[in-house]
Amino acid sequence: MQFDWMVQCYAGAGVHRDTPMLDSLDRETVLRGADAAVDTGLEGLWVPDHFMLGPKAEEFEVWTLLSALAERTEAVDLGPLVGSITYRNPALLAKMATTVDVLSAGRLRLGLGAGWHEEEHRAYGFDFPDVGTRIEMLDEGLQVVKAMFTEAEPTFKGDHYTIDGALNEPKPVSQPHPPIVVGGAGPKMLRLAARHADEWNVEISGRARGRSIEFKARKFDEYLEDEGRDPDDVERSWLAHVLVREDEAAVEEAVEDIFPLPWGEESDMDDQLTTAAEAREKGDMLIGTPAQVAEQIEGIRELGFEKLQLLFLDFPDHRGMELFGDEVAPEFR
Repeated sequence: MQFDWMVQCYAGAGVHRDTPMLDSLDRETVLRGADAAVDTGLEGLWVPDHFMLGPKAEEFEVWTLLSALAERTEAVDLGPLVGSITYRNPALLAKMATTVDVLSAGRLRLGLGAGWHEEEHRAYGFDFPDVGTRIEMLDEGLQVVKAMFTEAEPTFKGDHYTIDGALNEPKPVSQPHPPIVVGGAGPKMLRLAARHADEWNVEISGRARGRSIEFKARKFDEYLEDEGRDPDDVERSWLAHVLVREDEAAVEEAVEDIFPLPWGEESDMDDQLTTAAEAREKGDMLIGTPAQVAEQIEGIRELGFEKLQLLFLDFPDHRGMELFGDEVAPEFR
């Protein structure tokens, strides 16, 4: 399995990337976290695509931060998890992604989704059409991006986007193009991922809504076969919170420090997670000793997910990240 870090460039407890122990966002904390992730053996760095998510509205812009990480690192994967198609024209996005792929010597994975944070769209002046329209935009946007990555004179005409000879030189280092990661778990998104994705990503909120993840994983296989694709050719990744300590007493102490945590959607934060058991059941959080966390991961692996992007609940403390790298990850390599 591959284990990556979801860069916690976001302060405070909230939905849906909780960093409850980080009081405020600053350069050194985030970059030290990236260094620690690489040093402990994590194989990818992913950045959320938001501008004002959570109770403190502190967040770094995704592509600016990815450019910095491209220069700071040498071997790890890099990407947005996942970018919203509504925030950037896809031709411009393709140019930005190409630049990061070149700067990183071919390490970019391009994550995209249909977007969800209505309040953020309104505050920044971005249109926020209905979800069906956003999925149509994503479908067309991915076609634009792929054309920009691969064609000499990219041209596309759709209902939402048009390009005409939009040159994108130099081309990406990754061949035939940076892998496309589609995040989402609804029926329409699963079908779109089956058409376009090299990797399907399941976000926390996507697992919490609707049918079970077991059902969604089965349907995704069916949709891939409908598209004439081999399910084994598409990677599956899972975003999860982690809290790991060396023994059960230390786990209890950490839970007391960190919980309760708010839970729900940004517009409905009435629920709370108050115990480790509740966090495991409702939030699919990986909590426990190294052996206990490994057992929980094995259940995820049995569903076909071979990559986890991890958020460490104790960050900016690096103890959990280091313990995971030392005692959990080796169980799967």
